Amino acid sequence: MQTPRFSRRRLTQGLAAGLLTTAAGLPALAADFPTKPVTLVVPFAAGGGLDVTARIIGERLKDELGQPVLILNRPGAGSSVGARVVAAAPADGHTLFFTSGSAFAFVNQLVPNMELKLQDFAPIAAVASNPAVIVASARFPVKSVTELAGFANPAEINFCSTGAGGLNHLQLEMFRSVVKNKTGKAYDVTHVPYNGLAPALTGIRDGSVQACMLPYTALVKNLNGKDLNVLAVQSKNRLPWLPDVPTTGQQGFPDMDGNDSFINIAAPKGTPEAVVARLESALQKTMQDATVRKKLEDLEVQSLFMGSRETQKWLEDEVRKFTTIIRDAGLSTK
Repeated sequence: MQTPRFSRRRLTQGLAAGLLTTAAGLPALAADFPTKPVTLVVPFAAGGGLDVTARIIGERLKDELGQPVLILNRPGAGSSVGARVVAAAPADGHTLFFTSGSAFAFVNQLVPNMELKLQDFAPIAAVASNPAVIVASARFPVKSVTELAGFANPAEINFCSTGAGGLNHLQLEMFRSVVKNKTGKAYDVTHVPYNGLAPALTGIRDGSVQACMLPYTALVKNLNGKDLNVLAVQSKNRLPWLPDVPTTGQQGFPDMDGNDSFINIAAPKGTPEAVVARLESALQKTMQDATVRKKLEDLEVQSLFMGSRETQKWLEDEVRKFTTIIRDAGLSTK
């Protein structure tokens, strides 16, 4: 077979046309990405576990990307404030959502005038596991989830989460439903939402709340036995850092097991696939770094890496699960 012959003129014209098409279709060529600092939008207050985790990962990620990585805290409304910031940003990979769990994917059902959905984001990766725990104030006379569920007058319990409409809030609604099904009585605790972990811990310290649904971080463990008691972990297995704390299932509430959430990163919808792939690769290398893993381990954060497709699948499964909880709890604003 004779090899096709191309004139230099035709080849030049073809390359020029291809470059014009690429430039029109991509905000920045993946080979040149990033062209400026990358911002990680954290939907919780500074000082909490997610914020610290973002800063550890961002410090190493900048080496992989060759640009500074900035942290922008935008707490509020079940992570919807941060979600709006990212969704409104140019879809060029320079503004990313760094969040724990999947609340941003179904917050549209909980916040009035909020229309964002999972489909409005491009998941890039999951980088850590963030188990959920149930805690009680050291001033509150309960020592187990069984005692918490069986408290004589649940209306006297101020039960906090890290934000209205957030994942911990929905875990509380799930707990209400499980307790009601188990006891036959309504579990009418008062939900007290905070904008993140740090203010929630302040609330439990000063006695404003008696119990909380929280993500597990070293901050929680450091307070264990002083200002609060960790009653249970919402995982299928006990945490290596809290070997004496049973799971919810081991205390008779197996439906609450498996509420681990993944710290995940997403870009705005429409971000070029090549840019998403570049970010995914950079994050994978970041999470393979021994120093990063050691710093997270010191925080008692379970590092991992899950690619974009697996992260997308996990988010879709979470949306299905918590959509049912939202509906049954009558929380939907739609």
